[in-house]
Amino acid sequence: MSGYHRLRPADLDALAAGPGGAHLVCTLRAGQVSKRMLHLRAVLDLADPAATSAYFALLTAAVRRDPAVGPDLLALPHTGAWLAVTLRRLRQRADTPTMSATAGRTTAGLALPSEPDRPAEVDLGYLGALAATAAIRAGLDFELPLPAPDGAVFLPSLGRARCGGVGPVTVSRSGDRVRVGPVEIPSPVDDLPAGAGGDRDGWSGLHRLTSSADGLGVELWLDDLDPYRDCHRLCASGRLDAAVVGRWQRMLDDAWPILVRHHRGHAEAISEGLRTVVPLQADSASAGVNVTSMDAFGAVSMTPPADGTALALGLLHEFQHAKLGAAIDIEPLHDAADRRYYYAPWRDDPRPLGAALHGVYAFVAVTEFWRTQRTVLPPGRSRLAEVEFARWRDRVARTCADIRAYGRLTAAGRRFVAGLGEVIDGWRDEVVPAEAAALAREAADDHWTVWRMRNRRPEARLVRQLAETWLAGVGCPAITVPVAVRPADGRWLSRSPRLDLVRLRLADPARFERLRSGTERLADALPEASAGDLALAAGDHLAARAWYQRQLRQQPDHLAAWVGLTLADARLPADEKAVHADPELCRAVLCAVAESTAVPDPLALARWLAPVTCVPAADGPRQVGPTPVRSVAAQDRS
Repeated sequence: MSGYHRLRPADLDALAAGPGGAHLVCTLRAGQVSKRMLHLRAVLDLADPAATSAYFALLTAAVRRDPAVGPDLLALPHTGAWLAVTLRRLRQRADTPTMSATAGRTTAGLALPSEPDRPAEVDLGYLGALAATAAIRAGLDFELPLPAPDGAVFLPSLGRARCGGVGPVTVSRSGDRVRVGPVEIPSPVDDLPAGAGGDRDGWSGLHRLTSSADGLGVELWLDDLDPYRDCHRLCASGRLDAAVVGRWQRMLDDAWPILVRHHRGHAEAISEGLRTVVPLQADSASAGVNVTSMDAFGAVSMTPPADGTALALGLLHEFQHAKLGAAIDIEPLHDAADRRYYYAPWRDDPRPLGAALHGVYAFVAVTEFWRTQRTVLPPGRSRLAEVEFARWRDRVARTCADIRAYGRLTAAGRRFVAGLGEVIDGWRDEVVPAEAAALAREAADDHWTVWRMRNRRPEARLVRQLAETWLAGVGCPAITVPVAVRPADGRWLSRSPRLDLVRLRLADPARFERLRSGTERLADALPEASAGDLALAAGDHLAARAWYQRQLRQQPDHLAAWVGLTLADARLPADEKAVHADPELCRAVLCAVAESTAVPDPLALARWLAPVTCVPAADGPRQVGPTPVRSVAAQDRS
């Protein structure tokens, strides 16, 4: 367990080619266990020995009794999250004598103070909880006092005891009897049934989900208890009731056969390496959130998926991130000093090299998923799969090419990215229907327009100069305006009502027509969509542009209206186009003009700005992308 870990060239090739295999997942997990051993040693070195000695002594005794429990507990996903959080806080304390207080937060069913406020003994108490769990599993009799935030004690991989009160609680084992304060844990703890963990007599067990298809099974904790599970602070769900757990189980039963029968290699890797799903609270501002922490290998956090297909894709996608993060811990693939920003068509914010590489790897698997699904779904349901395959094949190829051209990669990284490129190139000439190729381009244009309007900033001094010139009633000067990439505040994964309407048009044409005709209210179907979005999705680009044009005269800074107007204008015949300048410049100048007078016609201003040339700003991180990539449709096969 303490030896060196290496990834051979063949391992990198297998990882780039796709799932990597169960054996490689075992190698990656072993690397994570060793990493966590180092983190635990660092925690013990930095913490007050008086706060950790009893915990570590019990953990050591349990491992002597049963050597397997040490690696098993270190491999738990949120052991890694706890170590990362605790090590960061101990280092902050060492560097900062005083820290300001902030409001508390609630997570995992325990009211934990926010990090600067939280007493060190609360974080270090998790080590005691791990030691107690190890002793229970090793069959060792013991007594150990543990802190009980909010009157509760969580035992990793087992569950949570609700003891009440505010002081420490003693966890003990005597023979077959395990108690947490006044609460007795159901026995045997190693053989709890699958399904809802249940709340009884002060005890809440972890929920377990299981499924099997064609001889391959998967077993997952549905974790709504661990105090360190909310790695990204994305509102992890509180305690789930049996009905919600049942819905997750039914979705897994729908998802698992899809993975096993059509994506077997990924299913084998997931079966070997994924241990925990953390449910997140649903958020109407996004189409769903799936996220993986690089500190919690083996766990994925996600909002409730729409159906089994969405869950299958979410698990496949997120486990790609987990594998790559664990691989980079063993074999660095890029230079952390790379300061370029990369455009990634799956995010609304600029991405550094490491994040862009992660995205390419995950979306190669997403592309592969839709490539297969389009061949196994019946004709009426395959249209969306065709569009998704065409969209991600072309977009992933573009970002992968950017990384190969500009990224500061290690030798291993160059080999890995070259392997990804080979996979993508193997799909390049596969034919998709012309309609699917066209819709894929529309989706790509939509995302790029949102991204540039959010993150590209024309130089403020020249924007003011152009606004003053417009107000003076003279012609627009043919000047050059530097545009810097400045990541926008707010959500980094936003929902596109325009793309939602396109998906609805594909998946349910009858309902889309009801929205068009007015027999069903748009506000009931998609509250965030506008009449302009509906016209754009239906291909009535002139009507869509006119609607956005009116909207901008009322709200000149309205991002969605600027995106819609830009897209609608770009799809009109050349002699009807009005936006010949960069749309982010048009938006900035219109807002500047509106500060001094009534909002002018945005199309008139856009025509006036045509002589201006926008160029990347010389200062700040360099933006890479986008680069056009050929899309192969049925009509251009020759």
